[in-house]
Formats: sequence, structure tokens, C-alpha cells
Amino acid sequence: MQEIWPQLKHWVKDGVPFAVATVVEATRPSPRGVGSVLAVRSDGDAFIGSVSAGCVESEVIEAAKACLVDGQARWLTFGPDSGFPWEVSLSCGGRIRVRIEPFAGLADPDLGERISRLLDVQERGLLVSHNGGHFLLEHDNIRGAEELVKSTGLIQKAKEHYREGGGTVEVEWEGVPALLRVLSRPKRLFVVGAAHIAIHLVGFARSLGFETIVIDPRESYAREDRFPNPPDALICEWPKQALEKYSITGSDCLAAMTHDPKIDDEALDVFLRSDSEYIGALGSRKSHAARLKRMGKLGFKDDSLSRIHAPIGLDIGSETPAEIALSVMAEIVKKSH
Repeated sequence: MQEIWPQLKHWVKDGVPFAVATVVEATRPSPRGVGSVLAVRSDGDAFIGSVSAGCVESEVIEAAKACLVDGQARWLTFGPDSGFPWEVSLSCGGRIRVRIEPFAGLADPDLGERISRLLDVQERGLLVSHNGGHFLLEHDNIRGAEELVKSTGLIQKAKEHYREGGGTVEVEWEGVPALLRVLSRPKRLFVVGAAHIAIHLVGFARSLGFETIVIDPRESYAREDRFPNPPDALICEWPKQALEKYSITGSDCLAAMTHDPKIDDEALDVFLRSDSEYIGALGSRKSHAARLKRMGKLGFKDDSLSRIHAPIGLDIGSETPAEIALSVMAEIVKKSH
């Protein structure tokens, strides 16, 4: 669920009722793997995420609307021999099983707030759904439906899955499938510089489920009306000041895009001192050589400086701002897998 959290959290904050469809089984070739999520608003007119390449979403949406009416979970299977020949199937020939149920926070608003807080503050937890009830495991703290909290066997199974670092899995428990979903915040992309390339980069990143934070101390650039697809946060401050609000982790990425040493170097200084997954900087080989000298004077050794991808982006022959942004996003995806 974290991959769609940047968009989904607005529904949670506004109290919008929605159902969550989750792929719990998948055989190749299938367009989405186990754990892929589609969130559907109660009226069915809006949805976030996907469980296929679009070929079965319409049927899943109808089932999601129905489950929000009666509160009951549903399972749908798509693929060869899954039903009548006129039913919707996967064009790729694969097979998936989808679990559909109301969002845990609908029946328990306090639990919904805890889920939101966990994802917003970059923590990790495990959400368990079973027979219409839910509980959230955070480290050794358990909150949720009283009848589930008393189920020591299910709690033990959840703790084992949590310790093993698993993703999403459905297990049989007392004759009813229980869903164990590990939650962690989505990957974050910090973009320093809000110029034309960054506008396209934010759009690509958001479409891939990244949380996007754009930082630029220049007021004329740091304006939300310049972004057709606005970032999750747009901060008009110097990078050093802006990044003090964040704890940079291994799954965070940086694209330093101003080509202005006064601005980019501040961000590089912060990220090189972290275990950030990806660090990239805009500029030619000549400007990067000068950059390495400046960063070296700040005490960074060659092994640290080699983490900077520059010139930024995969070589796809890009020329336009949109093409450059595409090459940057492609490199981020490649390096973060």
C-alpha cells in the first residue's frame, strides 16, 4: 500500500471511504505481482494504483463498491480456467487472485490514524486483516480489533513474518484467509532545483509511486503553479535548511538539478553523509570534475564521491527537458532495484 500512499493519504485525511484490492496470488506471465494494490473510492469514480495492466480493473472496481456496501471481503480470480469464457481475463495469459476489502481505518478510525502516522513518519509495521477485523503490529506494540489482539497464534505468525522482512502474504487462519501486509513508507525522491527538467521529473516519479520533495531557494522557481503534477512537498529554502526536517535513509534518492554549485553542493553534502540509495547531479563531465574537487575539499574521499551519478541519467540520446527527465528517472529505477 505504501507505493500509492502519496496519493492515498489524502483520502485517509479527508475521511473518504474506500476499499483496497490486493493481489495475493500471481503466476507468470502476470502484469502485477503479489502485493500490488488498487484503492477504490466508494462511488467507484476514482481509484489509485492497479492490480493488472488495466484489463481486469473494471471488474475489481465493481466488487470493491459492493464490499463497501456490505463490509464483506471478496476474492476474484482472473486467468485461464478461472470462470466462464465471457468473463474478463488477463490478456497476458497469466493468473492472479485478488482480495478486496474495506480499508482498515473505516471500521476503526484510530487504527487508520496509526497507519497514516506510521507511513508519514517513515516507520515500518505490519497490518493484519482477518475475518473483517484488523490489527497493526509496530515493533512489539499491537493495536486493533480486540478479538484479533487476543489471538496469540496469529500474532506470533505476524511477528515471524515481520521479523523475516516479508512483503504481502495471505495465510489460512482458522479456516479464513488472513492477509499480512508489511507497511513502510514509499521511496522518496528529493529534487533540488525546480526548473523545467524537474517539472517533468516530478511527474515521472509520482507516476512510479515515489514521494516527491522539491527544494529550491529561488522564489520564482519554487511555485506550485509551474507544476502540472505538483510534488508532495515544494520547499522554498536552501537545501541545508530544508533537509534538516528529514531523516535521510537508504531508500531515499537525490537529483541535484540546478547546475548551481551554491545550491546543489549543499544537498550533495547532506546526502553523501547518509546511506542514500541514489545520488545524481546535473552537469557535464567538466563541471562534474570541478564538483568533485569542491566536495573533496569538504573532506569526502573518492569512495564517497563515486556514489554521485554524473552526468545524471542513462544515455538515451535525450535532448529535451522531458527526455532528460525520463533518462534520470530510468537511472533511478535501475539503481534502486
